[in-house]
Amino acid sequence: MKERLYEILNEGKIHEIVPFLKQLSIDERKALVPTIKKMDREINKIVMTKNSYHTAGSADQHSIVDIASLACMDQKNFGKNYWNLFRNIEQTEKILEWGCPDWFSDFINESVEAEFTTFNYLHVLEWAEKGYIQPKPELLGYHLCNYPKNLDKYPETLKTHFWYLCEYPSKSLPFHKEWFPIIQKLVAEKKIDRKRFLRECLLASNRNFNKNVTGWFMDAFTALKPTDEELVELQNELLAGLTSAQSKAINTILVHLKKIIQNPEFKIDEFSHYLPNLLSSEVKTVVASSLILTEKIFQRRRINPEMLGMALSTAFVSKDDGIQSKASKIIIKYIPVSENIKESLSHYSDNILANIRPVLAKYIEDTPHELENITTERLTLITKENRVEEPQSFEDLMFLLPLAIENPESYYYDIALAGLIRFADEVDTESVILIEPVFLKACKTIAKWEVPYFNVILCNLVINYGLSLLEKFPDELKNLEKIYAKTRENEASREAYSSYYKKIGPIEGVGVGGLAMKVFKEIAIDAYHKIRSGDTTPLLSTVTHTPCWISPVKLVERFEIYQNKNIEPNQLDVQLALQRCALDDAAEAVPLVEKNLKGEYKDLLLFLFGKYKTPKGKFEHPAWWMTAGITRSQDITFEEFKNFGYENIPKEFFSGMYEWKTIDSNKNSYYPVELNISIPKYRFEKKKDQLLMEYFIAEQKDFSEIPAFMWSFPNAQANILARVIKICLFYSGLAEVYERNLVLNTAKALYQIKKPLDEMGYLFLGTIFLDGDKTIRGIAAEIWLEHVSHQMINNARLGKVIGLHEKLEWAPVKRLTDLMQHHMLNVSKNHNHALEELISNILLQMEEPVTNLKKLLEVYHEVIALNQSEANKEVQQKLNDWKENSSLKKICNLLLKK
Repeated sequence: MKERLYEILNEGKIHEIVPFLKQLSIDERKALVPTIKKMDREINKIVMTKNSYHTAGSADQHSIVDIASLACMDQKNFGKNYWNLFRNIEQTEKILEWGCPDWFSDFINESVEAEFTTFNYLHVLEWAEKGYIQPKPELLGYHLCNYPKNLDKYPETLKTHFWYLCEYPSKSLPFHKEWFPIIQKLVAEKKIDRKRFLRECLLASNRNFNKNVTGWFMDAFTALKPTDEELVELQNELLAGLTSAQSKAINTILVHLKKIIQNPEFKIDEFSHYLPNLLSSEVKTVVASSLILTEKIFQRRRINPEMLGMALSTAFVSKDDGIQSKASKIIIKYIPVSENIKESLSHYSDNILANIRPVLAKYIEDTPHELENITTERLTLITKENRVEEPQSFEDLMFLLPLAIENPESYYYDIALAGLIRFADEVDTESVILIEPVFLKACKTIAKWEVPYFNVILCNLVINYGLSLLEKFPDELKNLEKIYAKTRENEASREAYSSYYKKIGPIEGVGVGGLAMKVFKEIAIDAYHKIRSGDTTPLLSTVTHTPCWISPVKLVERFEIYQNKNIEPNQLDVQLALQRCALDDAAEAVPLVEKNLKGEYKDLLLFLFGKYKTPKGKFEHPAWWMTAGITRSQDITFEEFKNFGYENIPKEFFSGMYEWKTIDSNKNSYYPVELNISIPKYRFEKKKDQLLMEYFIAEQKDFSEIPAFMWSFPNAQANILARVIKICLFYSGLAEVYERNLVLNTAKALYQIKKPLDEMGYLFLGTIFLDGDKTIRGIAAEIWLEHVSHQMINNARLGKVIGLHEKLEWAPVKRLTDLMQHHMLNVSKNHNHALEELISNILLQMEEPVTNLKKLLEVYHEVIALNQSEANKEVQQKLNDWKENSSLKKICNLLLKK
């Protein structure tokens, strides 16, 4: 039976597959399932040619396997292979005629969740007619959306299925341009009920459709030009749509409500219930339209003013000057002073802008809520709260390893390596079985196509360690052999690709991309040798405190172990440990160094900890000393190091000072304004005293682990930040997922490290203040807030970066002003004064007015009013020039107090 199936497959006899399957019993067909799966794997193997690649199987062979799968498999085994179902439609129809699987109807109904199917609405109707399926409304609506033609062919299409389209549309509906004219024609011919369709369009606003689909229904509603009578009749649906999650729906509905505002049947009471949510929306157009609608109600209808007045106070959630100005004018004109309106406004008193407060003097308290200064505490890198919990037994280690595999670019990686070294031999016949699920997880992870390099190293270590345990405990761990064999088979099929890096086997042969990751590979090789030999001497570079710090005291203790054992530590491990040492307070560690260490270890750490202002002693390991010097301070060069042999490394990599500028590249319309940063090229040369830093600065490839290198250079981050700026931040409109993730992860790392910023730190932070991603801008604000609280930020330097960008309109100013208003303004007195200094220095960089400068000046005016101060003297000179611009005249005069 198997041989016959293989014969049909190998010879591509597609005409013989259905007759062959027909003669088999149900049990025989089930028995063929493993063989069919094996065939599928064989014909789907990739064959590389000089210029391209293809699968091993021919088109006929793929069709044979597809047909056999449909006839023999249950739904679970067949999966959700909607593409293969119609690779050979003629043969598939023959299978369905001969014996339609009992799961076929459920399978087809679930196709609405598929990304792509090769069958369409007509196929669904034909299968339903033949009894193969019982289509659900969701299926009919979805497939009809993608088939805008021949709608008159089946009576049920327009009678029933069209309304399923309204309730269960496909995501691709808006991209079928034929639908608009078809619907308009069918409505005109009265083949579709006009009022029902208008109602369905409005109901779409709250059906959790995506933005495009919701927008399509709103456009369809508008395109049909509903009359005032129809709008009045549809009021309930219109008003309900005001709670939509999509601003397009709300704005569309507000436009239509304006048309019937004067109608006596307009439901003012019901509308007033929705008004608070509308006026507190984050979408400015929604708030502005709602204010216009509210004013029209006052103008044309006699109503109780307090009913809408209470709702109007919510408009002051927005810190936009235009919104607050419009709301205050409506209140003054139409709403008399009362205790109720005063109380409503009091809830938003702190939010009312300084230039609006005098206008509303009769309605609000004279003095706003007094802000406090935030007490500044000294920020320490090493505390009890951020101490890393290390495993205390083999059992603890087995529970930690899956966590490390899931979070490969975190301190869990270091703790996992340290735990393997410490507890590798503490295993017996009872505890050893705990390795099996960890081994399986490592195999499943490493078997994926795209695997983070830290994961490759860690999973490889786990697998090799598991195999070594298999030698000692063959009975207890017999399953490991099967798991490993399957993983090895998967990798073997990929090794034909020239771009594939080997992940399984001896760790020395594992591929980890370019140069930078070789540091961690070499340290991992050292760790593996310790594991195999039973050497429990710890690595020096294991993190002791999150996110990446090593306690100075712990570092001394680890050096003492190497000293007492007379063991030479790994060169890269030493440097990584020095780079990660928390140097904000090393006072406790200095006496321990003087008491317990000697020779080069003693001199090196006393220099690192600042006891020695300049290096002294024997420089037996130049790379260690050079690393200690850079870690202590990038600003200082030590004369004692000039003959170490590192003069070929460009000075920028030591100092962290890179040349950069924002340029107007008018010739390039795609990148009109660019941020250019000059990073010298460095060619890696293997030498005796190799700096760990060289591996990173010589790396020519971009790789997703770059942000994780912040954990390797936390005291000197400039080289990493410069690389990310070069790759991802040269243009504010860059929106690719890879670049966004790289910037996001770098921003998160910068926030967690909590160190004062260097030159590249200010460039990175100032640039992400203007980033197109709202989450990234939010993290930038959080970094600023924390650094201001702990008095470790220079707002003049930060403001200069942002100003130089915005001078050329590198990014929309609105990104910056929204961030300031929603995240940075009125946090505390300290923060308001810092914000004033920041904006002053942004404005000082500008020459000609830029788009939305008015908004930035309004925020500046607000913060100056809060601080009861004046505009910077140099800024005032610019304001005198800018006030000649008609749109800026009013705000400039306010700032100049004229």
